[in-house]
Amino acid sequence: MSNKQIKKYQLEKVSEKVGYASYTKVELPKGAKVLDVTYEDDIIYLHAIVNSMHRTKGRWFVTFEQDMPMEDYEKRTFEYVGRVNVDPNLYVFEVHD
Repeated sequence: MSNKQIKKYQLEKVSEKVGYASYTKVELPKGAKVLDVTYEDDIIYLHAIVNSMHRTKGRWFVTFEQDMPMEDYEKRTFEYVGRVNVDPNLYVFEVHD
């Protein structure tokens, strides 16, 4: 029997988003595979396949607004996760140093 499950983690409230980029640290079990993001009741959620038996590790995610400067884009590695269809559109990336 597998210990893997799809879990949902809160990233941020859109109404509390300040500035062009919002960074959020999420504690995910080691080896978690990020699937996508969704938007429900003003909150952006991250969905991932996880093994809840594994220890957690903090992983950073950033949300950029459409048509705004992407701060630190040249200094870090960003992996696209998904788009949140709100006004303005928001794009979520995982941050790798």
